[in-house]
Amino acid sequence: MEHLLEIARKQADAVTVFGTSYTVDSVRFDNARLKAVDTHLNSGTAITVAKDGKQGFAYTRNLIDREGLVRDALAALAGGVEAAGDLPRPVELPTLDTAVEHVGGSSVLVDECRRIVEYLSSQTKGQVNAAATRTTSDQRVLTSSGVDARSLSTSYGSYGAVLYPGTQANVFRGFSAKSLTPFPEEDLRFVAETYNASQKEVKASSGRSKVLFLPYTAYALIWRLIEATHARNVYEKVSPLVDRIGEQVLSDKLTLRDEPLNDSLPGARAFDDEGTPCRNLTLFERGTLKAFYNNRFYAHKLGVKPTGHGWRGDVTAQPEASLGHLTMAPGEHAFEQMLKLMGRGVIGVMALGAHSGNRLSGEYSIGLAPGLLVEDGRIVGVIKDSLATGNVYEDLKKVMDVENRVHDAPMGYFPSLLLDDISFTTRS
Repeated sequence: MEHLLEIARKQADAVTVFGTSYTVDSVRFDNARLKAVDTHLNSGTAITVAKDGKQGFAYTRNLIDREGLVRDALAALAGGVEAAGDLPRPVELPTLDTAVEHVGGSSVLVDECRRIVEYLSSQTKGQVNAAATRTTSDQRVLTSSGVDARSLSTSYGSYGAVLYPGTQANVFRGFSAKSLTPFPEEDLRFVAETYNASQKEVKASSGRSKVLFLPYTAYALIWRLIEATHARNVYEKVSPLVDRIGEQVLSDKLTLRDEPLNDSLPGARAFDDEGTPCRNLTLFERGTLKAFYNNRFYAHKLGVKPTGHGWRGDVTAQPEASLGHLTMAPGEHAFEQMLKLMGRGVIGVMALGAHSGNRLSGEYSIGLAPGLLVEDGRIVGVIKDSLATGNVYEDLKKVMDVENRVHDAPMGYFPSLLLDDISFTTRS
């Protein structure tokens, strides 16, 4: 990478070189039987050059022809893409414990999945699925401004699910950690007990209802907030949160942060994929809008400091502003206490069509897969074909309760959210 940087800096005003490699071991059980064992290795190098206010980008999976890669990046300058502004300067980065470990092969993942499957199969009569994944990654960023930052990390994830007969709807819980860690017993019990309590198909009435959004449905609501706090949407003035910093937008029960420096969670990073130092960023504090997040390009466009959120989905892509370490602060009550507080209502276990509706304006239309009916503070059955709809800027002001622990979910770590007066529709 150093040689590539030296070749490019002789012909460009600014250069960033990004290198990545990762190995993913994965195991999957379907219907309590071992279905797949896979190992996936990937690596690559990307280069971004800037000259006369424009930038060019090129990448390769195999860094053999360095001169050719630089020529490709310089040729891309003809596209006239605006450069992202100044490069980051080298600073002392915090040392994070990212738990790089080397434990056995895929057999340890098979054993863990088998344990999950055996427990759920012994406690329920539904179809049991499970999976486990271990990822070891290595990222490095070099810039012509002097940044040389590297991150080595290991992460682990697993899940257990029980499917309702004749459907893909299921009771599910995921778990992630920095290293190989047994799936928590309390989460196994949650899956089994929730499934067993809801096997009976029941009828429900459409109308306004209390809805308990479990983490795999709550993320669909939070997704709208992610869109609205993205610097691109702020710059283009299409976010409903433009010019509202310091304003109470959500319930005071909700605090949402991005915490890349929290190395109790997997994937902690001291720098982003542009070489910008990371920092923990509070987006909403007790419902009050505190900040927007950006990469270097939109920080430059807005005339603000970069927040350290420039991430690449892959070596083939340039950094985009993204929240890779998002978490919502937990509340005070356990799941069972939230059911008692609810009294009567609906639980959204998993989401179908989480993208549906106008995400930027806050609208949502989420299929509950499944929806569970709660009466007198206990689960009494499963509801077929149910839907929760609304707008997060109205509905996230009606928070009755927040669960006292967070769970692994799409886009981050979130507690369950109990909301009042939500539009609920069912064919029952």
